[in-house]
Amino acid sequence: MNSKFFKTVLSFLFILLVTANSYAQKYKTHPVKRGESLESISKTYNVSIDDILVYNKEIKKGQKLTPNTILIVPLDKKMAAVTASLSGDKPVVEVKKTVQEEPIRFIEHKAKKRETLYSLAKQYNVTEDDIKRYNKQLYAEQLKKGTVLKIPVYKKEVVDTSVSTTTNTVSEVYEDTPYKFTDYKVKKRETLYGISKQFKLTQEQVKKYNTSLYAGDVKKGMVLKIPHFKKVEAKEVVLKSYVVKAKETRWSIANKYGITVDSLLLLNPELPKSSSYLAVGQELKIPEKNILVRDSIAKTGAQEVPAFVTYTVPPKMTFYRLEKAYGVTEEKIKEVNPLVKEKGLQEGMKIKIPTLKGQASVDSQAVNSENFIFYVVRQGQGEMALERELGVSYSELTTFNPSLKDGIKSGMVLKLPKTRSSNFTVKNSLILPKINLADSVNVAIRPKVMVLLPFRLDLIDVNNSSSAKKNIEKRTDTNISLSLYSGMQMALETMKKKGVSIDVSAFDTQSTSSVDKVKEILENENVSDYNAVIGPLDPKSIQEVAKKTSGLHIPVISPNLTEQEIGFGNTFYSLPSDEALRTKVLDYVSSIYTNQNIIIIADSKHKAESDAITARFPKAKKVSLIKDLTININKLKYLLVRNADNFVFVETSNLALSKHATSVVNSLNTKQNKIRMFTTNLNKAFDRNKVDNMLLSNLNFTYPSVNKEIKDDEFNKNYKSKFGTNPNKYAARGFDIMYDVLLKLAYKNDLFEVSKVVGETEYVSNKFNYVNKKNAGFTNTAVYVMQYNDMKIEEVEPKK
Repeated sequence: MNSKFFKTVLSFLFILLVTANSYAQKYKTHPVKRGESLESISKTYNVSIDDILVYNKEIKKGQKLTPNTILIVPLDKKMAAVTASLSGDKPVVEVKKTVQEEPIRFIEHKAKKRETLYSLAKQYNVTEDDIKRYNKQLYAEQLKKGTVLKIPVYKKEVVDTSVSTTTNTVSEVYEDTPYKFTDYKVKKRETLYGISKQFKLTQEQVKKYNTSLYAGDVKKGMVLKIPHFKKVEAKEVVLKSYVVKAKETRWSIANKYGITVDSLLLLNPELPKSSSYLAVGQELKIPEKNILVRDSIAKTGAQEVPAFVTYTVPPKMTFYRLEKAYGVTEEKIKEVNPLVKEKGLQEGMKIKIPTLKGQASVDSQAVNSENFIFYVVRQGQGEMALERELGVSYSELTTFNPSLKDGIKSGMVLKLPKTRSSNFTVKNSLILPKINLADSVNVAIRPKVMVLLPFRLDLIDVNNSSSAKKNIEKRTDTNISLSLYSGMQMALETMKKKGVSIDVSAFDTQSTSSVDKVKEILENENVSDYNAVIGPLDPKSIQEVAKKTSGLHIPVISPNLTEQEIGFGNTFYSLPSDEALRTKVLDYVSSIYTNQNIIIIADSKHKAESDAITARFPKAKKVSLIKDLTININKLKYLLVRNADNFVFVETSNLALSKHATSVVNSLNTKQNKIRMFTTNLNKAFDRNKVDNMLLSNLNFTYPSVNKEIKDDEFNKNYKSKFGTNPNKYAARGFDIMYDVLLKLAYKNDLFEVSKVVGETEYVSNKFNYVNKKNAGFTNTAVYVMQYNDMKIEEVEPKK
């Protein structure tokens, strides 16, 4: 072990806590009036247009503003200048602000282990300065366990900051200080969400006066103090009620009515800021004047679907590829094209491809949701821009969207067949725009993350360097944890350079065969303060953390597990499943397939892989094995096609069979028998240190992979400078996971919400694209396809 790396990681074992400072910012909300522009608003508030755009990323310079859109205007010019240089996004801001008077009373609070001023201020809804003002010793020293604090309680008067001079609609607003409490006994199967809805409170309001709920869920028989608040009149913008429908998201509703997601949050302050949850039947407030804006998804009905699409056959086109692109079988194409039935597909031939119109007449809603994907036209996009963005000709786009004949308008919702999904990042049937998270951070957000890893401090004597080094070297769990954490440290430093303040707490979970330590950590920590948890490494501990945080709607990111059946939807599995890996390489082969000869060499333990290949390529041939270990070479020779391309899949986890197959297949790879070798499951049988790399390169061996080679020179240089050694795959993975989580939290401060609107992200050697499988959690579907080529390993992409 490198001495510099050892010294650095040994210091990690002494102090597993990283904290940073946060920024304060003042804002005002401004509802846009008819005729107003960015220029006029900037003059009204004496701030630059760039300062306004920093916190309203969905608005572009020169764009015409839609009336009633809620803009966030920074009032602190100095801070706005800082954030402008970092291109941050909009913060989540309440519609109302409060003017504080002298405290009406004080609450005594005894500081617990690991509590901070930040967490206490958040818990009691005061500022850190408020606490320091009445506990002056905190100006000179840090908060310590056992310190008894006086927490001020203020009577708060609501002052409206978003009143439009043209409106007089009154909405219900309440004082922040309760005027009385009632006791409520929890019944069987009741939840905190249900109780808070019953009393028209937020979950946070119930927790504030029942602090035990920060550490655990409500239980039958528990007696809760329910606060009651007096109503206060406050003027708002003109609003209309909207009832949430099935499968709708915050983004889809905001987009449908021509407002931003942040505007939706401002107009509905009861929506939780740490959760993206929307319930069917939930009532929201929408600006009344925006109701007719961007409502074209509802109008994209079955009557617009054409009966046929005219298509010119390109070179080497096959029926299989047409079916993948248009969802129409070979038989159906031949049925409506007699010439194709007679002569087959020929280059330059113009054919009719039937659409799903018949199905549309039965169920137009099913056509919209099941058979099409949608794209929202952006400001300034024309014919060429749409062709370039969507990869289809404008005439074909017009076929599916006849309304384009009347001209392209910003906000139009265009549709394409769902079979084209593989060309885009699609979530909730919507083609996602490309978002550069690194350029979209909001420095006003301060993410707080918990890291749980088995460093095994219980077995390592950090006071004895020699003994510690030996123990670290022989323990796989400690080595992996330290490598992951070293990469995470690099991610924290990168985020700090972007001006984002981070609060990260790392804990040693010790044994991976027991969850006792994990339970102890969760009991001692105020878990509700955290925005995300990364780790632990073993399934049982992940389940325990997910269980503890599911009610708090806190995401739990597993660094090393594929999808597990633990039944909690707040878990993010960063490691793609075997099925995702297999599907990715089969998609790649399908994209380059032009009727090549496909052969499968698979042992009995890999029947699932063999069946998956056959299902995708029904004409594939199988090679019989002798005693499940040796290839019948004569049979393989017989199955090869001369003067053609042969694709050979080798599916095994047996190193001996893998080496034997590679050698035999390579010996048959000649000018007459051109062979490429593939596998859908890269495992120890294909270890590059044990299988001849020259042979694999000769065969252009292609396989799916979770990660790729670390080629980021800056990352390698910075890591080596800090730790004195090159990063391994776990260090790169630690960096990528932490950086991905922090960028997403710094973008919207809600990992669940961001995962709906942000597609694939990629960093040093890993990429992520989380798909929500409800109770199964979020699974990563982003996979690399790697290929040996001239003794190098390179990434290859499917052909569009």
